[in-house]
This record gives sequence, structure tokens and C-alpha cells, in this order.
Amino acid sequence: MSSCALAAEQRDITVAPGIELNNYIAAATGLLALILFIITLTAYQRTRNKKLIYVAIAFGLFAIKGFMIAADVLIKSNLVDPVAYFLDFAILLSFFLGIIKK
Repeated sequence: MSSCALAAEQRDITVAPGIELNNYIAAATGLLALILFIITLTAYQRTRNKKLIYVAIAFGLFAIKGFMIAADVLIKSNLVDPVAYFLDFAILLSFFLGIIKK
């Protein structure tokens, strides 16, 4: 392992035994995205603006990503990073479609 990678691992802030601060931040981000998902769906039901569906999908995917990263401490899978990158792509695509759709 390189010295840079070792230094990066030593800088992780541990809040509880085995749980790092970034896991708590990821869970809070997922919770906020879930709240925004619900608000956006409510706004869609009131206005029937189809653009809001794409925004809601993006927030829903963002919530899934946040909870998945937070649960990485329990899952310990090599698939978390590739899936997170795919979700980033899908989130950006969904926001873009929400912007350009009429």
C-alpha cells in the first residue's frame, strides 16, 4: 500500500467503534434527499408538472446512494463504489431530463 493511501486511511474520523464520521454524514444526506423526494412528489401531485417526476427520481436515487454509502460499514462490498458512480450518472441524467423536458 502506498504512503498516500496509508495517510488517507489514518485521517478518518471515528465517531463510534468501527463507524466513521463520513458514514453519519452519508446517512444524513440520504435522509435529506428522502425528505426532498417526498416534498417533490407532493408538489407533483398538486401541480401535475411532469418535470417534477425527473427531479423526484433524482432525489430518490440520491437517497438510495446516501443510505447505501452509510450502510457500507455493514455491507463491506466491493460493489458500493461502482454502484455509487452509476447512481451519480443517473442522478445527473435525471436532473438534466427534468430541465430540458417540456
